[in-house]
Order: sequence, then structure tokens, then C-alpha cells
Amino acid sequence: MEQVMRELFTFDDNVFRGDFIIYGYHEEREEFVVSIMKDGHETIVGAFSEGLSNEEYDSLYHTIVANQDHIDQNISRVAPGICVELSFKGMLNNEIIDPTFLSFQLDTDYRECTEMNLILTNLPYYEVGFLTNPSKKYWPDVTKRDYISYLLNVSPLLLPMLKNKHLTIIRYPDGVENESFYQKNCPAYAPAFIQTDRSEDIDYIICNHLSTLVWLGNQGSLELHIPFHTIQSNKPVEIVFDLDPPDEKSFDLVILAANEINKILSSLGIVGFPKLTGSKGIQIHIPMKGLELTYDDTRLFTSFIANYLVQQNPASFTIERMKRNRKGKLYVDFLQHAEGKTMICPYSTRGKHKPTVAAPLYWKEVNNSLSPSSFTINSVLERIEKMECPFQAYYHETNPSLLAIIDKLQKETS
Repeated sequence: MEQVMRELFTFDDNVFRGDFIIYGYHEEREEFVVSIMKDGHETIVGAFSEGLSNEEYDSLYHTIVANQDHIDQNISRVAPGICVELSFKGMLNNEIIDPTFLSFQLDTDYRECTEMNLILTNLPYYEVGFLTNPSKKYWPDVTKRDYISYLLNVSPLLLPMLKNKHLTIIRYPDGVENESFYQKNCPAYAPAFIQTDRSEDIDYIICNHLSTLVWLGNQGSLELHIPFHTIQSNKPVEIVFDLDPPDEKSFDLVILAANEINKILSSLGIVGFPKLTGSKGIQIHIPMKGLELTYDDTRLFTSFIANYLVQQNPASFTIERMKRNRKGKLYVDFLQHAEGKTMICPYSTRGKHKPTVAAPLYWKEVNNSLSPSSFTINSVLERIEKMECPFQAYYHETNPSLLAIIDKLQKETS
């Protein structure tokens, strides 16, 4: 959130506003100290004295003195409960600049004076236009405001995966219980700051910045799908195996297949990164940025792994594309890794009844106790607060051993 705060509350001609908690009164400076709730704790963010009438000043001062807990560093401390609305011109070193009193917020619960609500209140100044219908339900228990809050929180993890890639979106303008549609072309009404890249007569959105991500959230873009290459080249920067079970009840097959593939990869000196799809399967990402392999090159590898897996486990896995011929087996989709194909982006939500997320995993989590439906917006937010992203090493891994393996496969097939 610190990155978001720095980007949003910059010094320019904007005047920001928000609700704050009265923390106390600084006797020496004759200022009212204010705070917000951050990570569940009250955090001081500045002090003000301007904007109050004499009557308002005296009333607030006497209320603090009459109810003070103690004095700490010249601040007469009062228990949280009094809320005020302030305007300010920006933030520096986590403190609001030039705050001015606007009004008392007597009906506001101090627990609502949060860092996130301060950000959401001021999004209109972040090039995204006003947040429309924030109370609209995208999921039965998740509003548009909740969804954009999620995007803001995961943006440091989500944006690097979206960077410089053509975006295919599934939009749910009125929520998951209503009509949805695919969108590749950037709409004509998109604001000027939305970056695009033209390819095959399509103006794809490029989501490199937080402002674009928030705008997409306001448009009801609940699923973000990306290709395997960037706009700089048509060569893939990763290989992805898609493990698709016959139905949601067969997730044990997904666990089995993922772990079997991991054993094979490990024996070949290759590092893969598992991710829930947010639906019923798992995808395994194998980074290879800089190796300059083509899709034809990688097809040799994915075909080899898929066929080997099926040969070792013919009763459980198949590469049969026709669903009716799979006979309850898990489909190892190696053909999905190709130019023009897309996958769900890590940390994207899905348009299911529950707000499930395509959540990155640690390999130790890929076991029979894993439940895809438990990885929702709320649980993923709690997860990223408590632990590092399982894809943290993804950007530093290139899997150079792929070069020798694919070279050997080329020689065997020539």
C-alpha cells in the first residue's frame, strides 16, 4: 500500500480529502493530531489547526482535555472515537501536507478511517475518473469497491505478470450473476492514459500501471487473461502446463498430475511454479525469459512431458482433446501453450459464484488437503499479508537447462 499511497498522493494541483481519527492535541504546537487505521493499528499521519472556527476549535480542544488518557510527547492522547474530514495537498514521508478541517464526522465509526478507504475516496484524482456505482455487487458478497480494494492490494504482485502483454478480458459489468463477454479491443471511450498495442487489427490494452488496473476494475473486468509472450517479441517467456480435470470432484487427479510433473521437472533440473486456475485446475509456470526459444521449440518439450506422463499413468491422464473420449481422465493440455492462446493471469479473479482467485502456490501446498474454492479475494488478501508470494523467485529463474533438453529432442525427431 505504501507504493499506492506514494503514487496517488503526489504534489500537484489536486486537493485531496478524507476521514481521519482525532489522536490528540499537541500542546506545544497547538495542533490537533490525526491518525488512520493501518493494518489494524492506529497510525499518526499528521496534524492540523486550519479551517476550524473559534467555536469548533474550543469545542474540540475541551473535549480532548476532558477525555484524555495520558500525555505522551506533548500530545494529550484521547481514545479513538472522534472523526473529522480534512482536505490536504499530498503526502510526504507518510504525513499529510497542509491539512485543513472541513467537518466533524459524528456518524463515522473510527474503524472506517482506514488507509484503504482514504485511497478509494481519492481515486478520482488518479486519472481513473470517478468510481461509478461502488456498491454494485460483482459477487453476492463482494461490491465493486471491495474488488477495486483487492486490485489495489495485489497490484505489486499482479502488475508484473501483466506487464507488456496483450490483455484479453472477460467483463461482468453487472456482476457474475448476469451477462458477461470477452473483450480484446480497447473500447473507444477508454481514457487517454490507457496504453494500447495494435496486433492483427486489434488494439489490445496494455496494463502496466495502477491507473489502468483500477479503470479495468471499474469496468467490471473480473478475469484478466494474458499470452505467453510480451509485445516486444513473439517468442514465449514461459511455458505453462494446464491440468484440466474432467470435473470439480476429480481435483485429486490434478494434485497427482501436478506432483508427477514436478518430479519430472526436478529430475531435469527445471523449476516450475504451480498456480490454481481459480476454477477446477492447476497450471504450472516454467519461466524461460531470455532463452529465445520459439513456440515450435517449446512444443517439443510440452509434448514430450505430456506423453511421458500419460505413458506412466494411462489410467489417470490423457492427451485426448475430445472431452467425450477422455473417459473421466485428466486432460494434460500441452497444445494450449501456443501463439495466440492465453491463460488466466496469476492473482486474477474468476467469474464464478464465489470470488475465487488464480492463486500462486508453494509446491508443499499441492497436496490432497488443497481446496481451490478456499482461495478467494478475502483469503488471498490475508495470505499476502502473512507470507511471501510463491512466485517471488519466478522473475529470477530462467531454466537454462531447457536449451540442452530441447536441442536433444530436436535431434531425436530430425
